[in-house]
Amino acid sequence: MATDDHDPPVSPHAPPIDLDAGVHTDVHLTLIEYGAVAAEYAAAATHPEAPRAIVDDYAIVVDALALARRVPTEDVPAVLAVGTRALLRVHRALLG
Repeated sequence: MATDDHDPPVSPHAPPIDLDAGVHTDVHLTLIEYGAVAAEYAAAATHPEAPRAIVDDYAIVVDALALARRVPTEDVPAVLAVGTRALLRVHRALLG
């Protein structure tokens, strides 16, 4: 396949992705569910006798949720991925 030598240069900054309303709704519902799941761990993760690693990882979970509510919709999955990995570490640590 030949390329056209007269193609305009590609900008190093990608244009914003135009997401439809359904995607925005899905992301919003995911944030609600993520918050509900994270809240289930709050009592154990913030208990005065909880190990420092659990407290630190739970702080990451809460920070990821707060950040995910502020970033553009297309960035939410990456932010929640970080929070989800931290929540998994909390879960495993609580299991012993």
